[in-house]
Amino acid sequence: MKTLRIGKAIELELEAPDQATAQAQVELLSDRLLANPVIEDWSLQISEASAEGQA
Repeated sequence: MKTLRIGKAIELELEAPDQATAQAQVELLSDRLLANPVIEDWSLQISEASAEGQA
């Protein structure tokens, strides 16, 4: 075996006034609740919700 990767994906929706605020909130959640930074590396991808999908 040459390489192995095991991962998990977490998808969440949140409301924030701007992308910088959203990123700061997700980074804080990730470090404190969603991942163990001692043994896990994580990355995030932010995408804006479409107006069609919002109620």
